[in-house]
Amino acid sequence: MTTHINRRKFIRVSGLSSAGLLLAFHLPGKNTQESVAEEVELNAYLKISTDGHIQIVAKNPEIGQGVKTSLPMIIAEELEVDWDQIEVVQAGADSRLGAQFAGGSMSVKTNWDALRNAGATAKAMLIQAAANEWKVSNADCYASAGVVYRKGKKKGKPYGDLVVAAAKLEVPKDVPLKAPADYKILGKSIPGVDNLALVTGKPLFGLDARPSGALIAVLQRSPVFGGVVESFDATAALQVPGVVEVVEVKASASKMQNRSSVAVLAKNTWSAMKGRSLLQVKWKVEEGQEESNRRIRSELDKLTNQKGEIELRNDGNVEEAFANAPTVLEATYEVPFLYHATLEPQNYFADVKEDSIYLSGSTQVPGGIPGLASRITGIPVDKITLDQNRNGGGFGRRLTADYAVEAIVLSQQLKQPVQVVWTREDDIHHDFYRPAGMYKFKGALDENGKLRAWHLRSATTSRYLYRGSTESPHTTEVFPDGFPAGFVPNFKMEYSPVATTVPTGAWRAPGHNATCFIDQSFLDELAHAADKDPVKFRLELLGNEDKTMPYADHGGPNYSTKRLRRVIEEAADWGGWWAPPTRFRHRGFAAHFMFGAYVAQVVEIQLDEKNWPIVKHVYAVVDCGILINKSGALAQLEGGIIDGLSAALYGGVKIREGRTKQDNFDTYPLLRYQEAPRIDIQILKSTERPEGLGEMTLPLISAALCNAIFAATGERIRSLPLKDNELYRKSS
Repeated sequence: MTTHINRRKFIRVSGLSSAGLLLAFHLPGKNTQESVAEEVELNAYLKISTDGHIQIVAKNPEIGQGVKTSLPMIIAEELEVDWDQIEVVQAGADSRLGAQFAGGSMSVKTNWDALRNAGATAKAMLIQAAANEWKVSNADCYASAGVVYRKGKKKGKPYGDLVVAAAKLEVPKDVPLKAPADYKILGKSIPGVDNLALVTGKPLFGLDARPSGALIAVLQRSPVFGGVVESFDATAALQVPGVVEVVEVKASASKMQNRSSVAVLAKNTWSAMKGRSLLQVKWKVEEGQEESNRRIRSELDKLTNQKGEIELRNDGNVEEAFANAPTVLEATYEVPFLYHATLEPQNYFADVKEDSIYLSGSTQVPGGIPGLASRITGIPVDKITLDQNRNGGGFGRRLTADYAVEAIVLSQQLKQPVQVVWTREDDIHHDFYRPAGMYKFKGALDENGKLRAWHLRSATTSRYLYRGSTESPHTTEVFPDGFPAGFVPNFKMEYSPVATTVPTGAWRAPGHNATCFIDQSFLDELAHAADKDPVKFRLELLGNEDKTMPYADHGGPNYSTKRLRRVIEEAADWGGWWAPPTRFRHRGFAAHFMFGAYVAQVVEIQLDEKNWPIVKHVYAVVDCGILINKSGALAQLEGGIIDGLSAALYGGVKIREGRTKQDNFDTYPLLRYQEAPRIDIQILKSTERPEGLGEMTLPLISAALCNAIFAATGERIRSLPLKDNELYRKSS
C-alpha cells in the first residue's frame, strides 16, 4: 500500500539539470496497519519504498528504439543497484522531466547528464543518511546493490531503511559520477523491459488504449492533397448498425495538423469503417490536382541545371579548378518520396471534458501534445493528463500529431471520449513523406588522381518549405559541413527548394538518408575515375592528421577525423575488403558521420540471373561513444540496415493527379524475411559521450549496395529505388 499526499505540500527543487529535478517526500497519513510501506520520491525519476521497492521512470516515448530500457539503465548505474532490483515505469507527460520526445537519435545524448545526476544524487543522499545514523563521515560509507555499507563492515543498511531520512536532507550539488571502467550495468546486454508483455500480447500500444464507452472515429480525407469538404451526404452511413454520428472536421490553420475531413463515429471499428465507405463527399480542390512525380521531377531537373537559389558553401574557385583539371566527372542522382510504413497505423484517444482532458495514443511528441490540446480547447495544461503508450514504429511520422488533433477536436465537439483510428490506406494516402530530391555533381581530379574540386547543385521538395517554417528550406535537406567539405580545396554547394502540395516531413535519418547515398556514391565514382581503391581514396582525402572539423548541423558542433578514419579502417579490415573478389561475391563500401556517431559499412552481394542484387552480408562498424545497452544497440543498428535496404530496393511513393496511387503493402512492398542479409556489427569501445543509434546505419546501406552493384556490373545506380531504376526496368 502507498500513502500519498499532494506533492505541492513538500517539494524542494534542485538545480541538478535542465529537467529541474524535484525532491519530494510523501508523508504517511495515520494508519492502523503497522507494516504499511511508504513511497518516497527522491527525484522526478526515482521512487523508493520503505520496503525496498525501487521504481525508475522512463521519461521518453518508446517507439521500438529501446529507450524505455536504456534511459533507466543510466539512472540504475549511478544509483548503484542491480538491474533486477528495479521496476521501470513509463512516465506520462511531466514537465519536471524536461523535453519528452523521440527524434533525431537524441534521447540518450540529451538525457545523459540529467539521468546520471538523478541516480548519483539519490545515492549520495542515501549514503549520507546512513552516515548520519552511524555518526561517521560519508566518506567512510559506500553503496552496492541497493545497500549502504560502512567500510570494513559486512552488514549494511538497505535503501528502503534509509529513504525516509534521505528525503529530508538537502540535495547535494556536484556529486561524483562513476568512471566508465566501474560500470556494472552500462554496456551489458539487457533485455527490453517490455519483451515479455510484447510476446504475450499485452495491451501496450496506442491502438490498445481504448477505455470503455469511447466512440471510434474513422475519417474521410480528401484524396487530392489540399482538398476541403464542400458538402457531404451521410444518409447511407447513418444506416449502418453501430454508427452514432457523422460530422465535418474543419482543417487547422497549420499544414502539419489535421486536414479537412468528414468523421464517421461508431461504437466499433468495423461499423465506423463500413459507414465511411458509404459516405458521399464532394471535395473542393483549388490547386494541386495535377501534381505528379513527372511535374516535380521536371522542376528538380530545371533547378539543378541553373544557379541555386541558396549558396551554402563556396571554398576556393571551382570554375577555375574545373577549367584546369585533366579529369572532370559529372553525375546526377535522384531520390523519391518515401512512406514511413509504421506497422501500427496512426491512432489517438482523447476525452475532453468541461474542465479537464485525458489523452493517450501513439506519438513521438507526448510532451508537446498537452500544449496543443490546451490551445485547441482553452483548458489549462495543468488540467490535462497524458499517458504514454508504446508506439508500433515512428521513423519520424509520429513527430507530427495531426491524428491527435483530430481526436481532440472530435471529443470536444461531441463531448464524448473518442479514439481516432487510421487504416493502412489512410496511412499511405495521408503521410508526411520523405522529400524527393535531385542532386547534380561535378568533380575534378588532378593528374595524380587527387580530388581538387567538388560542386553540388541540389533541389528537393523541402519539408521546411512545405510547413512554412522561418528556417532556411535547406535545413535537414543538405549539409554544408558534411564530409568531404573542408578536405577539397575548391568546394561549392548550392540549393533550391521546390514547392509542392505533397506533404513532406521527417523520415528516419532526415536528410542523411539521401545525402549519404549521393555523397558516398559519387566518392566511389571519383575513386574509380582516379583508378584508386574506394577505401584508400576516402582515407587519402581524410589524411593522417587528427583534426576536429566544424559541423554546424545536428550532431555538431564538430566531428573527429580520427574517429571517422578508425571506423573506415576497421570496417574494411573486418568486412574482408582487402581480400580479392570472387566470381560470385561483390563488395561495396560507404562511411558517414551523422547525429554525433560514426559508421562504416561493407556490403557483399550476389547477382541473380537478372542481375538483381541479393544482399548476402553486411558488415558495420560503429563508434557511438559510451555504449548503454548492447542488446538494444544491436537491434537498432540491424533494424536501420533492414529499413534502409527495404527503401533502397522498393521504396518510392507514386504521385499522379495530386494523390498517392499506392494503397497498401501489395503496391508499396517492404523487404521480406527471406531477403534479409546476414548482419555483423562491431561497436567500438569508447569513453566519449554516448550518442543515439536509432538512425545511424540506415543512410549508408543504399550507397554501399549501389557501389557493390557497380563492382559487379560496371553499371552505376544513380536513382532509387532499384525496382524502378532503368537498369532493372530493362531487364524485367
